[in-house]
Amino acid sequence: MEGSIGLLGGTFDRLHNGHRALILGTASECDHLQIHVASDLMANKKEMNIQDIETRLNQLEEMIVEESLNASLHILHDGYGPAVSLDPCSVIGCTEETFPSCQEINQLRMKNGLSSLRIVIINHVLDEEGEILSSSRIRSGIVDQTGKYWIKSSEMMVEHTMPEILDDELKQPMGKLFSGPHDNPSIAMELALQSISDNVKIIAVGDVTVFSLQVAKRDTWISVIDGMTHRKKWDQFELIKIDQNSVINAKNPPGMLTPSIFESCSKAISQSENVTIIVDGEEDLVPIPLILMAPLGTVLLYGQPNEGLVLREIDISTKSRARRFLDAFVVGSTS
Repeated sequence: MEGSIGLLGGTFDRLHNGHRALILGTASECDHLQIHVASDLMANKKEMNIQDIETRLNQLEEMIVEESLNASLHILHDGYGPAVSLDPCSVIGCTEETFPSCQEINQLRMKNGLSSLRIVIINHVLDEEGEILSSSRIRSGIVDQTGKYWIKSSEMMVEHTMPEILDDELKQPMGKLFSGPHDNPSIAMELALQSISDNVKIIAVGDVTVFSLQVAKRDTWISVIDGMTHRKKWDQFELIKIDQNSVINAKNPPGMLTPSIFESCSKAISQSENVTIIVDGEEDLVPIPLILMAPLGTVLLYGQPNEGLVLREIDISTKSRARRFLDAFVVGSTS
């Protein structure tokens, strides 16, 4: 294996433990590993919401340094890259799914008068529920990059009570605050919408926020309302347009997250069509489970009392913060 060059290609979005196993496993079979990373043009043809090439390369570079690997990074512009024409290489890494592509590469190499590559198949890394850890599951908001679930089904079956220690922290904006007068919420909403692309899914929590989005004629994926504002009945609640065929009802007392609200959030997240969760009780804490369940790239909008509107794109850091909040709750009995 002395002087041998190994090849590895992929998108490497949201660099996770499966990627690490693939890279380390292939690197152990050669002296130098060339990692070919799909360009933005290639990656965006595959799926939306994939990290840009600079971010993906930086994550890989950090891993190479961290693991002291003899490896180099290259940008891949087509399905095969240099694998079909590069002479001084002997190994190519893959998973079971990409094994056929490696076989095709060897066939093309032989047509080009080159020796075939030794194909090294690296086993998948499984998440904590036994599913294959993948970038798509991370983008879907189900697991983190280590394969840990953001929220388990067993957690959704018990009551969670907010401890007083979180009261002040939860009152702080969880994202970017767009200021505007309380008696004219459309001002803050107009400013917020200017920063949201048309194809981004929106989760709106709060009656005034939901109504303001309707006034702005902006499509909302998940709306959460309880008929209250500032913990008092809102006299304009009847102005909110509600499609009764897309309503999910939930019961959730103040200061709590109940199995009913967890189930309702999970059901809403599973819908491709727009839905409205109507809460009998209070929806102030509903952003926590919604953040934990929502796909990355989703935008959360909610009102900040007497200040304006908060916008937060759901990413790994947003989920980590919501997870920290939920971990601090007092867990009660099943309902």
